[in-house]
Order: sequence, then structure tokens, then C-alpha cells
Amino acid sequence: MKIFASFFIVWLAFLPMKIDFSDDGREKWYVLSDGVMGGRSNGNLTETNDGVVFYGSVSLENNGGFTSYRGPWEQYDFTEYSEVSIKYRSEGMRLAFTMETSQRFWIPNYKVSLPKTDDWVTETFALKDFKQYRLGNLTGRSFTEEIKDDIIRIGFITDEKRAGDFKFEVASVEFK
Repeated sequence: MKIFASFFIVWLAFLPMKIDFSDDGREKWYVLSDGVMGGRSNGNLTETNDGVVFYGSVSLENNGGFTSYRGPWEQYDFTEYSEVSIKYRSEGMRLAFTMETSQRFWIPNYKVSLPKTDDWVTETFALKDFKQYRLGNLTGRSFTEEIKDDIIRIGFITDEKRAGDFKFEVASVEFK
């Protein structure tokens, strides 16, 4: 029985980790905008049969410039995964998928930009292609193997330093 249990645990480690936004995968996710620092951007959510629509307006007033849709603080272990696939569609403004290693906003995070698309697409990104950013500025560093078990939050953030409206619909995020 011990051998079977060990095999089962190893087998589970190689299964994809999927967040399905058409069901309970979205229940702990929330919107956070630059208003926490005095900005004027706003983001809203609507649930659909396909997933979640995250929409709003980015303002540069009062040092603003972002709104985001973020998962809960959790300890993730992505050591067995090498890529992430995201099923989404967007309009108006480009968004990025983010991974954070600290609850402190000034500690660098990692992100990859999602191309704008009017139709549903599933884009796959290698984790090694995520770039490091500090307060929205590229640091020149990339995601490394050592970081894979340090991630404590994932999410989406507007990825253009310009004012405007956006609409982003996400169906799923799957680590493989």
C-alpha cells in the first residue's frame, strides 16, 4: 500500500493545475486598483457561463495607472511545471499575467504580456519567459527555477501605462 500511495503522490505532481473561472475557481479572486495609493482607475467583475469579465477604466490622474484581478495569497509550488496556458479574450488595453513572491508591493514580481484579441484564444507561455518587474518597471531579470516554489499570488493586471477603457474575459489558467 505504501508503494501505491507514493506512486499516487508522484503521479499527482505531474497533473496540470487548472483554475476554471466558470465555476468555483473564481470565488477567492478580487479586484485591486491604484486607488490603494490615491489613483483613480477602476475595475469591475461580471460572471458569465464562460468565466469572468474583468472590465474598467485606467486613469493616470493622481499617479494612477493600473487595475488588477488577483487570486488569493497562497503558497504555490510550480516546480513540476514549465508553462502556463491562459484561455481569454480582451479588448481596449493589453493585460499581463502576474506571479508574485511577496506581499510587499515594492518587491519585484514576474509577468508576461497577453496579446489583445477579440476572439477566444488559448495562449501558452513558458515560465522561463516571464520577466521581472519592480513597481511596473522592467528590471532585466527573468523567472528562474529557484522561484517556482516561492510564488504566493497569481493574477492579471493592466499592462499599458495609458488611460483608457478595457475589457478582459478569462475562462481558465492551466499550469502544465
